[in-house]
Amino acid sequence: MARLVCRCMGFSSQRIAELVRERGLADLTSLALEAGAGAGCGTCRPELEEILADIAGEPVLESVRRANRATNAAESWRRVETALLGVAARLPPPTEVELLSVDGLRVELRLTRSDLPEVRALVTDRLRKLVCTELEVVFR
Repeated sequence: MARLVCRCMGFSSQRIAELVRERGLADLTSLALEAGAGAGCGTCRPELEEILADIAGEPVLESVRRANRATNAAESWRRVETALLGVAARLPPPTEVELLSVDGLRVELRLTRSDLPEVRALVTDRLRKLVCTELEVVFR
């Protein structure tokens, strides 16, 4: 399943794999220099190493994959939640937005008090701009 990997730069696992293949990138340094992925806070570097290993056909321990997924889930939730704080300030009063789930690149939200199409469009646009252009934003 595709997931948000580099939360600072907004790169998904799919985009990282594309960049590695298209540009022939083979290590974290070249990935950071060529695309910026992994050049920010650094929490994505273990996942980037995993993607690089997968593409190179190198083994990755299952315990490493599990640890990467756990970190990814927590950090992706935090990134979306932080972005929503900025988005909420732009919503017409008394609209409220609640984060229900983050699963890979899928974000589920609930709008209350003003669940209008234009508000949904604003929230979706801002999240894609602030987090990752590939986000699927679903409203419940």
